[in-house]
Amino acid sequence: MPISESSIYPVIVIGGGLAGLTAATYLAQADIPPLVLDADALWTGGRLAGGEIDTFTHNGQEWHFPPEHSVHALWGGYVNLRRLIAQFTPTKLRPSDGEEWVNRWRRDIRKIEAGNVVRGSLIPAPFHYLQLLFRPRFWTGITPLDFLSLPGFLFSIAWTVGFDPLREKSALDGLTMREFFRGWTPNLQATFTGLGANLLAAPPDQISVASFIASLRFYTVLRRDAWHMEFFPSNSAYSLINPLVEYIESHDGRVWRGATAKQIDYQDDVWRITIDDYPNRITRTLYAKNIIMATDAVSAKQLLMDSPTTQPIAKNIKFPSTLSNVVIRMWFSSAPKSGANSGMFTGDSIIDNFFWLHRLYDEFSDWGKMGYSALEVHLYIEEDLLNKDDRHLLILAVDEVQRAFPELKGHFVHGSVRRNSKNHTEFRIPTDDSLWVKTHWQNLYMAGDWVGYDTPSFWMERATVTGIASANSVLEAYQKTTVEILYPAPPEFLARLLGWLVRFIRWLIQPLLHLIRSIYHKRISNL
Repeated sequence: MPISESSIYPVIVIGGGLAGLTAATYLAQADIPPLVLDADALWTGGRLAGGEIDTFTHNGQEWHFPPEHSVHALWGGYVNLRRLIAQFTPTKLRPSDGEEWVNRWRRDIRKIEAGNVVRGSLIPAPFHYLQLLFRPRFWTGITPLDFLSLPGFLFSIAWTVGFDPLREKSALDGLTMREFFRGWTPNLQATFTGLGANLLAAPPDQISVASFIASLRFYTVLRRDAWHMEFFPSNSAYSLINPLVEYIESHDGRVWRGATAKQIDYQDDVWRITIDDYPNRITRTLYAKNIIMATDAVSAKQLLMDSPTTQPIAKNIKFPSTLSNVVIRMWFSSAPKSGANSGMFTGDSIIDNFFWLHRLYDEFSDWGKMGYSALEVHLYIEEDLLNKDDRHLLILAVDEVQRAFPELKGHFVHGSVRRNSKNHTEFRIPTDDSLWVKTHWQNLYMAGDWVGYDTPSFWMERATVTGIASANSVLEAYQKTTVEILYPAPPEFLARLLGWLVRFIRWLIQPLLHLIRSIYHKRISNL
């Protein structure tokens, strides 16, 4: 039976996270009403979704706080996300007042405000971290032995500015972040390894050196102002996700919650999508001219492998792995008298970053006015620790926090532990055998924070960029005006100059290295 034209959607977006909603928003703006399929029946937004209210009683008063997967900071390079927020939401972002660096080396804990120091450095990029040497507190965390790391530090900086893994599509599979710190002393390795865990939201042993270098380039090394953070004034569902959904639905689009795509098939210039309609407990079939797949990597792999149209090619595609993480919130009947509203733990700490919610979010302001505090911490930990029960992790986190902020001892009121499902990307540099926005299949496009595209960005910004790029592909098909994709400011002059020099040296020695490899392999084959 032929399919009626009225039953064919112009575009179906599979996935209701930031990437999918970004694509759907720009399509709706161009009068191409999208249908967004969101597998979650309750909370749209993917890793920016909300959840059940946290409730507890303290001193006879009942308190209610909306949760989320985790607090998200908007860095200096998040230019497309900032434009999206300004265009389609009423949200006014809040600048960070600084970022505190809490380093635990065995039982010693040292704190220094690092964010304002680095972005306000008088020393140009890529050496602006040396400004920390002019802060007396920084000297308490290093020893004379650490100066032996200077040659290794300079080599690592040169490697970072002269090697662009994303542009060169070089994943360096098998080389972990540890390679970056060769020649560094254990103290400095432990300190800066924590920076990698924070940037890539993963245990250090699961971070590739190429991904680490790419993240350093995007977030902090090439420009001083790249480390420029802003925060939502409320949780991400209220500040971003809900306004985008409202915009889509007010422009004839639809967000269908509880709809999971199980199989896709392309025939006669039309995509046929088989879905499980979870709320109604039935299977449905939908038709679309175009598909934008904006799921996590595991879900994308399963859908493509389960679909006869896509399976032959999909089986040769490399998909990144995914990770779980833990978000712990703690409420205290006291508050630190000073310090920045966010920061990171490094060294021997199990905590990776932290956010003072009573300073950042409107819904925590009444708690803060009581002289109390609320803190969110993130744990990007190995499986053996991840498998501990919630109470164990909460005790470890409270102990860690009270060591760093002694004024909180004896004032713990309540704690909540949220285990985010295993859908966070273990970021891998996209290569030719990865999935990119434009795929091998006609009228099927990808979007997500793990998808390949000509952008240096990570996480929420990459999701936004690929969402725009996938929407642009559909807009072009309908001869509509496309959306300009913005790029971060270029590297500072010294970083750019050093990058040119390193790339020139690489170009000079590459034939020699190739010759050495050829001779080596020839000798091995003759043995």
